[in-house]
Parts: sequence; C-alpha cells; structure tokens
Amino acid sequence: MSKEIIPAGQSISIVVLFISGSSLFMGTSGESGNSSWIALIFAIALAVPLMLIYARLHVLFPGKDLFEMLIEVFGGVAGRVLSCLYIWYALHLGALVLRNFGEFSKTVALTSTPMIAPMLVIGLLCIWVVIAGLEVLGRSAKFLLLFSLIVIVVIQLLSIPRYEYHHLKPLLGGGWGPIFADTAGAFTFPFAEIVVFLGAFNGLPAKGSAKRVMLSGMLIAGGIIIIVTIRNILVLGPDILSSLYFPSYVAVSRINIGDFLSRIEGSAAIVFVTALFIKVSLCLYVTCNGLSKVLGLKSYRSVVLQTGLIMVYLSDFIYTNIMQMQEFAYHIYKVYALPFEVFIPVTLWIIAELLARRAGRRQAASNQQQP
Repeated sequence: MSKEIIPAGQSISIVVLFISGSSLFMGTSGESGNSSWIALIFAIALAVPLMLIYARLHVLFPGKDLFEMLIEVFGGVAGRVLSCLYIWYALHLGALVLRNFGEFSKTVALTSTPMIAPMLVIGLLCIWVVIAGLEVLGRSAKFLLLFSLIVIVVIQLLSIPRYEYHHLKPLLGGGWGPIFADTAGAFTFPFAEIVVFLGAFNGLPAKGSAKRVMLSGMLIAGGIIIIVTIRNILVLGPDILSSLYFPSYVAVSRINIGDFLSRIEGSAAIVFVTALFIKVSLCLYVTCNGLSKVLGLKSYRSVVLQTGLIMVYLSDFIYTNIMQMQEFAYHIYKVYALPFEVFIPVTLWIIAELLARRAGRRQAASNQQQP
C-alpha cells in the first residue's frame, strides 16, 4: 500500500476545522464576559511557540508520526506507554466532541430523538472516511472549509443590524484575572488540541510544510473564533452569553431581515456539523494509527470500525447531563489536557534536539578523522 500524503493546503483545512470544531457553537471559556476576545488573542499568542515546537518535531523526524517519535526517543517500553496515553487522549477527545453534538441535537434540534442516534450517524460517517484514507479526509476538509467560510461570512453580514455596540463596554470590567483564566482555558481548548494532528504527521510532505500548516491553520481558526465571539457579544450581550450552552445558535436565531429572512440557525448549524465531522474523523484516524503502531498491525484500517463504535459508545455515557459536560469542558479540561498538549511534546522536543546535536557532533568528529 502506497503511503498517503496530504498536500499543505488540505492539511491547513484540516487544522482550521479541527481547531474551530466545537468552539464555533459552544464558545470558549467565558469568565471575562465582554472581554473574552482579548483572552482569545492572548491564547493565540501562547499557541504560536507551541505550533513552532510541533513543526520542529516534523523537521527532526521527517516522515514519522507522534507514535513513531515517542518510540524512537523513549524506547520500546516507555514509548509505547506514552503512545497508549495519546491513543486514549485522541479516543477521549473524539468522544467528547461527539457528545457535544449529541447534547446540541437533544437540546435545540432533535429534542425527541435519542441522543445516541445522531451521534451514531456522525460516527459511522467518520468511520467511512477514515477507512477511505487520510487523502480523502484532506480533500473533504478543503471543500467543507470553503463552504463553512462562505456561511460564516454571510451570517456575519446578516448579523450586523442586530449589533449593539454598548455590549463591549466596560472593557476589562472584571480586571485581568478572568481574562488570564479564560486565556488558559482557550489555550487548551481549542488551540493546543491540535497536538492530535501530530499523530498524522506521517501524511505531510517531507520538507517545509509543517510550520506553514500549523501556524496558518491555527491563525485562520483563531481569527474565525474571535470574529464569531465578538458577534455573539454584540448580538446577545455578556450576561445572556454566559447563561447559554450554545451561544452561536441563539445569536444566529436573532437574525431577522425584513420579516422574510429568519430562523436560519438550522442552516448555520451545518457549519458546526462539518467542523466536528473533521475533528472526530482526525481523532479516530490518530487513535487507529496509534493502535497499529503499538500493536504492530499491518494497517490501521483493520481496527477503524471497532474503534469508531467504541468512540460512539464512550460518548453516550461519558457525561450524565449537559451541565457536567460544560463543567468538564471549561474547568477540568484545562488541567487534564495540559500534559498531552504541552509537557510531553516539549519534553520530546528537548530530548530530540539534544540527540540531534549529539549525532551532529559525532558525524563531524568522524568526518575529521577521515583522511
């Protein structure tokens, strides 16, 4: 089987949709009220050096994914243990995103339908695209990103008559404390979650693409999230915004142009579905790819169906209700995800740099010894 390669443009599309994912409709941490967009800017600034570290790993280990990097640097035993942790993280994250969609469907869209039904539909679709391959996922992401951007731009323009600019005042009304708390939350969810993409680094071209992919994708996604957040603040206000589970859905429902263009929030929800489809698909791919590397399987495709169904089943009982989902997403997750997103990758990068320098010195010494 030939190696799957996804071009830089398709990889950027995957990164943009992955990061925007759930945050398009759920929003990000909202303790800072109408100053939450400032926290997002700080979170993006913190994420930039992390993206550079992720890209540097691709340079140090060309053609290898996260699991191969861990096994090469930490050895067969410790590397596989760390790989198992990332397999769990990708599986868990995919289940969390599926549950976001399940709660959204149960709360505002399909109130009489069992939650497992829409999650199973999305899960089966993700199973199909992962079995089809990483290249199919990349082409799907490129098309869906274009569609999503058009919908977002149209909704932004239609929302302008509903803007109330006094909602932006007073700026920094709660001080810097809530902004820093929201910065930590927005950093881990959604920006640093792109660590999952390291599990698909073997699909990137060998040279020069990782830095462009990670930085461009993160900055585009960050810009989209900031624009959507400011729109929600201007339309709803910080007080109403903080009491909603899905603020973007409610904000779009306020659009009413001449009494003939209204109730378009259902159409806007398509953007949410497309983004979470790409996010869950990537999580499923990385989980299966990790299992194939740890267990020595010939192909990740042999475990896609089983793993996808486990992910759907896990999403069904992972929370008892939507309030528990919000509590985990905005308070617990920032602590839970930090080792996966920062500590382990940074440790891997430092050790890899030291090993590369040592190998460089040995190579230089051997060249000098040659006559």
